Amino acid sequence: MHRQPMVTLVRGLGVILLLLFFSPSLLLSQEAWNDPRVLELIGEARQLRQTAAVDSQFRSYASQARGFVYFFLDREDTGERILVKTDQIALEVFWQAPGRTKQRIVGLRDEKSLPTNIHYHLDHLVVVQDEFGDRIRIGDGDEVEAVVHPAAPASELVYDFLLADSVTLILQGGPDTVRVYEVRVRPKDFETPGFIGSVFLDRDTRAIVRMSFTFTPASYVDDYLDHIQISLENGLWLGRYWLPYRQELEIRREVPFLDIPAGSVIRGWFEIRDYQINPPIPDFFFEGSPITVLPEAVRQAFPFEESLHAHLEEEGVQGHRTPPSMDEIRALALGIARERYLSGLRGFRLFLPQPTVSSAFRFNRAEGLFLGGGFSYGASPALGMAFHSGYSFGRERPALKATLSGGERRPGSHLSVLWNQPTDLGPVSAISGALNTLAALARKGDYQDLFFASGLRAAHSWAPTRGWKLGTEARWEAHDPARDVISSDPLEPRFRPVLPAEEGIWTSLSMSASFPTPLPSLQGEAQLLAGSFRDRTFGALTGAATFRHPRPTTGWDFRGELRAGTHLGTPPLQAHYFLGGRQTVPGYAFRSQAGDRFWLLRGEASRELLHPWVRLRALGAAGHAWEREGRVDPFLQGSSDSSIFHSLGLGLGLGWDVLRVDLARGLGRGGDWALILSVNRDFWAWL
Repeated sequence: MHRQPMVTLVRGLGVILLLLFFSPSLLLSQEAWNDPRVLELIGEARQLRQTAAVDSQFRSYASQARGFVYFFLDREDTGERILVKTDQIALEVFWQAPGRTKQRIVGLRDEKSLPTNIHYHLDHLVVVQDEFGDRIRIGDGDEVEAVVHPAAPASELVYDFLLADSVTLILQGGPDTVRVYEVRVRPKDFETPGFIGSVFLDRDTRAIVRMSFTFTPASYVDDYLDHIQISLENGLWLGRYWLPYRQELEIRREVPFLDIPAGSVIRGWFEIRDYQINPPIPDFFFEGSPITVLPEAVRQAFPFEESLHAHLEEEGVQGHRTPPSMDEIRALALGIARERYLSGLRGFRLFLPQPTVSSAFRFNRAEGLFLGGGFSYGASPALGMAFHSGYSFGRERPALKATLSGGERRPGSHLSVLWNQPTDLGPVSAISGALNTLAALARKGDYQDLFFASGLRAAHSWAPTRGWKLGTEARWEAHDPARDVISSDPLEPRFRPVLPAEEGIWTSLSMSASFPTPLPSLQGEAQLLAGSFRDRTFGALTGAATFRHPRPTTGWDFRGELRAGTHLGTPPLQAHYFLGGRQTVPGYAFRSQAGDRFWLLRGEASRELLHPWVRLRALGAAGHAWEREGRVDPFLQGSSDSSIFHSLGLGLGLGWDVLRVDLARGLGRGGDWALILSVNRDFWAWL
């Protein structure tokens, strides 16, 4: 009787999500592609590009450029990025009619945040002049080769054009504004190399003011390329000449035959300034290579005006998020491409979900040895499929998870079928999967308390505005408690028993939100859940505030989080909150305190001692989990303990802060010393 409303809600959400997956894309209005007016505009822009090279009053220019190139590890499922390497570049840029160019790298310095041997193509370290010319070439031709420019001669034979809008742009570097036409561009044949995006033309002169674009999959020469996205902005100089001002480039790669939640991203950012119009430049200066590099000692000694990490701190790239300009280009291209793929990666790949290593191989006391694998297939731009299965040799049972997703268009939509999927107790995971396997194999401990779920999950998430992420999830699952399947030979160290879970049907509907706060370093989270289990109903409200404030210029990094939650009604054992030990309050017995409400405060400050090998860490934590009065459950270990846990510790981050060794002391009743070996949480998705 109590379960029927919840079942109805879950079924309703499932129907909505199915409609999101399978309904045809919302069609745009019947736009007038290749209208005579837009073809006229493109023709005038083409003519201007050709005549600019023979303008008798514009013979040459010289300018200065400053830029940064970043190399990241990328998690496409969350948008989070881990900085690997930073390069800072200073350029001298020259041009002479009728189209001769020269760039000289006069300053170059770099810093590795993680070990890498990456070497960039030379054109990733310089700026784009003349909007790539008539043929767009990237990575010295190893990434993109000879894509026709939208304003190149005869481009109307290659592309369709749409006059999308007339807008006002605020010019970078000045208070003036300019009226422009936005012309959207798509190839006539998406199976050939081509440009997809927008070209913004000055209403008065038809000069190109901005280009925001990506490419068709056929454009990519390298099989590892997922996408390349580019934004070029020109500035108006002397009220007459549109010349390069700001440029951004993003190149994302993945392993072409393996689908894992990891990729690499190269992001370049340049600003061109200090123009001199018509300076005298001798003809012989342009002989030889168009890009030259000063000796290393000279480049390293260049007096940069900004620190190596200035742009990271200014734009929030250190927060591991895709920059807004790249989000806009992606959304624009998906709208133009309609039902066509944009990724350069192959559709069928081997698949390992997160945590990657543990989904292929793991060992714990509830499953014994587990081996698994799977495949993924991009059935269409609006539908993706993934299948993962494996076998638990300890339980002697198979497990599987099959998922339909919204593909490139709706990556936040998922519908999953589960069978014997392991789930750990909360409120936070205690250890990475790979490290837990090593600890269990060495008989040093098992820091997971699993139960197994079989059923259906439907989820949808979206970002209504920058910094916000909203989500909803419906679950209908049969929960099966775990048991110890590893031998407990008294001659060997014995694992602690798996904490209990109840057997029964779980039905729930939840809503979640992640949102920014007035403090740039502080992010908020909240979740509301309504559910039923067996013949009982319950609800949960949880929230979190996470703080991260890195200071790369000084070597300091400050982090903190406050989490809290409460249940209403009668939740099952597996819905309770467990505190004590690693990742909660170290220095106390692992998960020795439990209840249907909790709060947890953690903070740490770290500073580099010997880059990149040693980082000193100071950490503190406090927390409390308790049961409502009169509801102490004897199966919950330590649930009758009413004390507040709190601890302090010191530690070291070793090898680019990947491996961490911490010594903590519990300061309250039952507290003790604890030596904790862990891995930086940024890498858990792959372990």
